[in-house]
Amino acid sequence: MKINRIINRRRTPLLLALAAVTAGAQGELRAAQLEEVVVTAQKREQSLQGTPVAVSAFTAATIENQRIQDLSNLAEFTPNMTFDTTAPVSGLSSGAVVFIRGIGQTDFSLTTDPGVGTYIDGVYSSRSVGGVMDVLDVERIEVLRGPQGTLFGRNTIGGAISITSRRPGEEFAGDVSVTAGSDDRLDFRGAVDLPITDALRTNFALSYKSQDGYVDRELVGDELGDEDKVSLRFAADYDVSDTLNAYFTYDYTRIDEQSAASVLAGITSGVGTSTYSYNEVFVPANNPPEGLFDDRFLGDDDDKSYATGPTGTELDIWGTALTLSWSTEYMEIKSTTAWRSTEGEFFRDPDNSPIAITHTSNPDYEHEQFSQEFQFTGAAFEERLQYVAGLYFFEEEGTDNVFVPIYGEVPTPGSGFAIPLYINNFADVENSSEAAYLQGTYSVTDALGITLGVRYTRDDKEFDYLQFVSTDPEGQMPAVSLVGDGPGSAEDDFSKTTYKAGLEYSFGDDNLLYLSYSEGFKSGGFNIRYVVPRPEPLPFDPEEVDAWEIGLKWQGLDNRVRANLAAFFTDYTDVQVTLFETGGGPLTQNAGEAEVQGIELELTALIGERLTLGLAAGYTDAEYTEINLPTTDITQPIGTDTELPNTPEFTYSINAEYGFDLGGGELVLRANYFYSDDVQNDAQNSVFLFQDSYYLLNASVTYTGASQNWDLVVYADNLTDERFITSGDSNFGLGFHEANYNPPREYGVTARYRF
Repeated sequence: MKINRIINRRRTPLLLALAAVTAGAQGELRAAQLEEVVVTAQKREQSLQGTPVAVSAFTAATIENQRIQDLSNLAEFTPNMTFDTTAPVSGLSSGAVVFIRGIGQTDFSLTTDPGVGTYIDGVYSSRSVGGVMDVLDVERIEVLRGPQGTLFGRNTIGGAISITSRRPGEEFAGDVSVTAGSDDRLDFRGAVDLPITDALRTNFALSYKSQDGYVDRELVGDELGDEDKVSLRFAADYDVSDTLNAYFTYDYTRIDEQSAASVLAGITSGVGTSTYSYNEVFVPANNPPEGLFDDRFLGDDDDKSYATGPTGTELDIWGTALTLSWSTEYMEIKSTTAWRSTEGEFFRDPDNSPIAITHTSNPDYEHEQFSQEFQFTGAAFEERLQYVAGLYFFEEEGTDNVFVPIYGEVPTPGSGFAIPLYINNFADVENSSEAAYLQGTYSVTDALGITLGVRYTRDDKEFDYLQFVSTDPEGQMPAVSLVGDGPGSAEDDFSKTTYKAGLEYSFGDDNLLYLSYSEGFKSGGFNIRYVVPRPEPLPFDPEEVDAWEIGLKWQGLDNRVRANLAAFFTDYTDVQVTLFETGGGPLTQNAGEAEVQGIELELTALIGERLTLGLAAGYTDAEYTEINLPTTDITQPIGTDTELPNTPEFTYSINAEYGFDLGGGELVLRANYFYSDDVQNDAQNSVFLFQDSYYLLNASVTYTGASQNWDLVVYADNLTDERFITSGDSNFGLGFHEANYNPPREYGVTARYRF
């Protein structure tokens, strides 16, 4: 079997960890036990071990101990998950690109939906811009792997990230922490519970994070990849009566940073315009002082860029929600009304040179969304049937205007006359979605249960556009329309009924065997940006998945060992990928059909009195089974031997924690080793973005005082200073290749006080 070959090839650290867990678990067992983890993966509170879904659950203690600072860190502890912090062709310092089990989306545009949904206290956040969320005052984070098409709905065909914030406490209490570290890192975090009355409780939380960048723009004197972010959160929890509760939340984030850290990874002969035109036509005709666009601008290392164009990310993000929960004798009725908004600007200089081969500017990004959900949960037939039903309404509108200076040949390619051109893409979108869902689990016996679920979804999408190219940066000179004859609009609707069915068999309090079939659906849409003229906007179709999963959840040896195993097979239809057309523009298209299968294991063990070991391992075998004919000319054709992007074949992490008693205080040593197999960072499988296998090693030492109300943490991330490509874009049409790298080694100290 293929997985045996993979494990044998990398067996040493993985099998040593498994041997240690097994040997320790068979030794003398003490009274300490693993704590029960409660999740809401099925929209009701259940034990993790009793939930027939592949879930990685992170409690508040785990988040603090593993130093999970934002959502991207979850990928180091979750099987078969990748989380890039910048979206290709954006320059965003906070542009979430999430893949689970080989399914996700790299395009950040308003007309393209993510493949992994993010939910904040049950509220769906629909866009990847600003999606690298700070983990602030969180009670629990759940990563649900596999399609969640019935209970969570559209755009969760890869999975879902569900964030549960900490509710206000009943007594005055709080905590503060300060972190200082390498590259002038300075962080502050604080939270406080302020009960007003017994019935009305509030809390406030604040986070400030600052650190210098790590890619030097040598000709300008600044650095890419810095951090400058402020986040705050307020919550009010009000018991209106014994049966009615009102829960209000507000969150705000301000990001004012440089662009994502990028370097020039390669130069090739452009197709059509740009590099070829610039070097062969513009340089001889105009004799610019910068000279040719060539290998001089490749960085000497991973931390140098010769870019001089505009860069930066400025975003203001806020959200608010009101949840009303009414408990009756027969059911709980919940209404969640929410708004979220993101606005700002972001820029990038992708050729990483002082020459304006091309720049991208998104100076007018705006997005607003409104959602309303009614949810009904309860039990029937002497509580043998547990059910969840709901109605969901969603609306969003947004603007994303893109301006791109580019060297091209005028009036036509081959004319021998090249001057700067200016591409202007004006885009507005209005989308809406409605859904109704029902899912229930019926206990045939005390041990055997059957789950059935259904959801109907309808999406309506409208795209208003004005796309043209001009020889004037303000667009005042005579322009050539890129789409149709000028301003226009396109609209379409997409609907789908998705199903879920499952069998669950419980043997013991914390042991479960389950088999499930589930479906997922993600809408189609329209491409938002163009470089080459076309008669109308280029659409793409919805993508769908049908997935089978079999899982085993086991906890034993006096509740000191927990093991969760899942195997899955997914039929993936009309895969949406981003490819570059010959003129140099990125376009989302349906690549074809694929099959994805794999295995996941999560293991936690308490060994002796002081040692805790954890393992999270994932194997994914993903391949195209059919390739569709392209709807436009692309620079790098793909075939059935092309690998799916952001899908390493094998990943695992090993966590170890060892504690000492020191005169009433406690010293805890923690280490995390993460390994990733080779990964293709784009759908084209560009050689410039291919990343060999790599590993990360993080470690920390925590001392907790005898009073248990203060900690001192010394940490080091990426101890071996491993460098690898996390994202990027390979534009064969324009002839440059841009790569984003992970940060170098970091170290620092955190002081934390609880009151």
